[in-house]
Amino acid sequence: MNIRHLIAVCVGCLGIAGCATAPTGWSKVGAPSTALEQDKAECTYQAKAATASYHSSSSSAESASSRLGAAVGDGIIIAEKQVALTNECMKARGYAPR
Repeated sequence: MNIRHLIAVCVGCLGIAGCATAPTGWSKVGAPSTALEQDKAECTYQAKAATASYHSSSSSAESASSRLGAAVGDGIIIAEKQVALTNECMKARGYAPR
């Protein structure tokens, strides 16, 4: 597989990862929009912090295309984990997805 094909596959995978299961919005009875935005920001921050050190093990002996593929795969996994962690945090704070 040449580098152009690998890049095309990676771009396609990132497009799919962007469609992760993040709700279009959140609601909580009696919560003002400022509280919602603050809680969402805090949950997103915590999710990013929790996944900051994630990376797959790759060897320096691997080819550049293998390392690039691993990096893209890591990005997809991290994005999915961040969405899941943010969703869990918002639900724990009493919000319901819309």
